[in-house]
Amino acid sequence: MDGTHDIALRPFAPRDLAQCTDVEQAVYGSGAYSTYFFRQLHDLNPALVWIAEDRRTGKIVGHLCAAIGQGGEVGWILNTAVLAHYRRQGIGRLLLERGVAELRAAQVRRMLVTSEPENVAAIRLYERLGFRAVRTEADYYGDGYERLILECDIEGE
Repeated sequence: MDGTHDIALRPFAPRDLAQCTDVEQAVYGSGAYSTYFFRQLHDLNPALVWIAEDRRTGKIVGHLCAAIGQGGEVGWILNTAVLAHYRRQGIGRLLLERGVAELRAAQVRRMLVTSEPENVAAIRLYERLGFRAVRTEADYYGDGYERLILECDIEGE
C-alpha cells in the first residue's frame, strides 16, 4: 500500500520542533536527537531538514536530517524517522529522495549514511538510491553496536 498521496513533504520550520522531537522519541527512544539538534541543524542549513506531514490531520509523521561536512564535499543523511503506523507506505523513500536531491543540489562529491547492519529494508532502499556498503564500524555511537556505512559517489556516476 502506498499512502504517499496523503503525505506532503516540506522544509522543517521552527514551529515543528515539538512534533519533530516527538516523532524522534517515538522512533529512536533514548538515542533520539534533541530539540536543540533540530533547531541548530535548521539554522545551519534549512534546505537539509525535511518534514513529512499527513495532509488529512496536519500531523508530522516523519522527518529527514542531512548535513554537509568536510569542506562541502561530503554530504550525510544523518537521520530518517517515520512513525510506525506510517511505515511501509513509501514515506521514508520520499524523504530520502528529497535529502539526496538537496545534497546533490549542494554539489557534494559523495554522500554517506549509516544503518544497523540487520536493517535489510533500509539497506535495500539506500542501494536503490545509489549507495553501496563500504565498511562496518564497531561501537559507532559508543553504545556497543556496530553500524554499516554506505556511500554514494556522485563524481563517479
